[in-house]
Amino acid sequence: ILGIVGMMGLPALNSSLEDARLRESADDIVTALEYAQLTAMTTGKDTNVTIMASSEKISVKYDKTDVNQLFTGGNVLPEDIVENGTNTFMYFPLNKGIDYEIELKKKGIDIVTTDFHSSSPVSFDARGSPSHGGSATVALGNRWIRVNLDALTGKVSVSK
Repeated sequence: ILGIVGMMGLPALNSSLEDARLRESADDIVTALEYAQLTAMTTGKDTNVTIMASSEKISVKYDKTDVNQLFTGGNVLPEDIVENGTNTFMYFPLNKGIDYEIELKKKGIDIVTTDFHSSSPVSFDARGSPSHGGSATVALGNRWIRVNLDALTGKVSVSK
């Protein structure tokens, strides 16, 4: 009897676990966006978030250009820095020394759509303003969650 009751509850448990993995992945995107925004505001350096649907990854990078070169006798920044920037991975906030890059593929989550792909990452400036708004949608089976970034305020919200 217990085996029959247990088998009846298994689909509900599996569904709950899938929902939890999906919410966790959406939270990963929210955290990346908010952390990048806060970092840009506290350091005064542009910070970028890229969400790549093709590789199912979220990455956070910051501009490590040293503008102090202009104040310590230098009068010109190198052209490659001005044209290409010197963005590098930020460290993951909970694991110092590890690049801030999260692979959702390992969790079985798909990034279905994103407005923050590698050719158009969202960049936060020193005021915390995003370069553009948009959304990213993560899915697991027939369930999905959309994370939205408001272009004007930089507020992050989640919708189902």
